[in-house]
Amino acid sequence: MTEFSAPNSETPINTNRDNIPSKSNIAKSVGQEEAILITLIVLSTVGIAITNFSPFKSFYFWVAMVPVFGLTSLYIGWSKARKRGEGISRIIWVQLLHWIGLLAAIGLIYLLYSATGRIDNNQLALLTLLSLALATFLAGVHFEWRFMVVGVILGAAVAGAALIEQVIWMIIIPIAAILILAIFWWKRKT
Repeated sequence: MTEFSAPNSETPINTNRDNIPSKSNIAKSVGQEEAILITLIVLSTVGIAITNFSPFKSFYFWVAMVPVFGLTSLYIGWSKARKRGEGISRIIWVQLLHWIGLLAAIGLIYLLYSATGRIDNNQLALLTLLSLALATFLAGVHFEWRFMVVGVILGAAVAGAALIEQVIWMIIIPIAAILILAIFWWKRKT
């Protein structure tokens, strides 16, 4: 027979609810990170448009995007590293070198465009986005897996733009809408 204790008894009841984070807090933090990554995808799409219309001005946009991607990767990677007990200084140096490499690649791409004339506006946009896609994918491999997803999406945008340049906006907008709806639907289910 089960023994019941009176409400005023001296025996404490341990439910372990204090140690478990609430489901809404977990969903909120995951949703925030995914919203940040969706914003990076949208900003990259804006970069393609800027590059196609104004290649020289787009250089400054892409150079500004490198710290945005880098700081986002550092923020998410740092929070994950703290939870795993990894050294923060190593994470900072590796991230810094990773994103400086992207900055150098973008500089070389624009050098090919402006100094040698070997690539045109459309190729400039595709090469820059491809470099960003690769750096983002590798950030996902080394720091946080969600960046791999963003890198794959950016890489798919490059492939789509290269194959179907005339209708790229009719492809990117529905893909972005489907992604956003899928994430909100997934969040609603959890």
